[in-house]
Amino acid sequence: MWLIGVYIAIAAIAFGVTIAIAAAFLFLQWKRKKHTSCKNGDLELQQLSLSVRTTSEKKVSFEGSKLNDDDSLNGPHIDITPYKTTLVETYTIEDLRKATEDFSSTNLIEDSVFHGRLSGKNLAIKRTSMEIISKIEFGLFYDAIHHHPNIIRVLGTSCTTEDPDSFVVFEYSKNGSLKDWLHGGLAMKSQFIASCYCFLTWNQRLKICLDVATALQYMHHIMNPAYVHRNIKSRNVFLDEEFNAKVGNFGMARCVEDLLQDPSSWSKGYLAPEYLQQGVISTNIDIFAFGVILLEILSGQTPVTRANEKGGEEYVCLSQKIKFILQSDNAEELRQWIDSAMGENYSFDAAVKLANLARACVEDDASLRPNAGEIVEKLSRLVEELPQGDNQLASLCESSCKPLVKAAAIAM
Repeated sequence: MWLIGVYIAIAAIAFGVTIAIAAAFLFLQWKRKKHTSCKNGDLELQQLSLSVRTTSEKKVSFEGSKLNDDDSLNGPHIDITPYKTTLVETYTIEDLRKATEDFSSTNLIEDSVFHGRLSGKNLAIKRTSMEIISKIEFGLFYDAIHHHPNIIRVLGTSCTTEDPDSFVVFEYSKNGSLKDWLHGGLAMKSQFIASCYCFLTWNQRLKICLDVATALQYMHHIMNPAYVHRNIKSRNVFLDEEFNAKVGNFGMARCVEDLLQDPSSWSKGYLAPEYLQQGVISTNIDIFAFGVILLEILSGQTPVTRANEKGGEEYVCLSQKIKFILQSDNAEELRQWIDSAMGENYSFDAAVKLANLARACVEDDASLRPNAGEIVEKLSRLVEELPQGDNQLASLCESSCKPLVKAAAIAM
């Protein structure tokens, strides 16, 4: 009987130990499974959050928005701060010398900007100072999600203590600047066939207007806080191979010198009255400058012209000219003012609407100017009204622009 009791006790202890080990094993398996489940759940939640955020960004950034009064002041925001990481590259001076054939004059685009090609990629390389580079807000380019298709991207820099010059490397635009096309800039003469008579069609002009307005909508209503470019002008609007417009000098607002001291009357043609008189900086000054670009696109004229052909110091701004023309209520005067390069290949009704929109943008009273969202909405309607599959305009575009693009390809 004593031995039977011992055997029973040993069996009970063995059974208990087995149960305990099995329970511990099951508990560890359950905990591991729960941890994996939570981790996957968090990952799925992050992916869902990213998907929703990206969809929201695309909808607000790249479609014409309908803003109410509150939106016009605050706008829908995407928080792109704080700027933690920048995705700009560091180039060596050897890289840039190789890309530009040792900064050859044949690669000079305009002023201190060179065309370069590195690792099969076209680049625009600007010679500048370390002081300017230190003022560039590289944080605005911190990831691909926030890269807007209508804004020129800063790709990298080259700064060394051994070389007195520093360089900023930008995304390259094959068809130069809007200024080149409207006013025959230096880039047109150096990169393309100078003798070729090329011009922008009405369809292209309207699309360029919408592209620039969309970029402004992003800066003013999507970015948080709102970003004031401060240097919107036709020279800073660039055209890619498909004539999509991109705004340059983004992220360089702090690099803009005091434009009140700029001796160039050309630049002053873009400056809003409140900035000229009081130095006020707001999104409204970008809207004013954009209005001047609309007037350039419509008329083919420069932002300022001399008051008389004999010369002198007096200048007349396009922003003032359009007010006189629209006040006269003379359709023929407006028709004569529109760029003759287009001939009759444009809608006069649409041109009148564009002229009135430009007139609103250059109002002396900043509070009366439309915001970027309202501008995008109006321009979107004009673009939607363009005739689809218009063979005449398509062939005109091909015949007038193709020689320039071909020449640009050869220049590379």
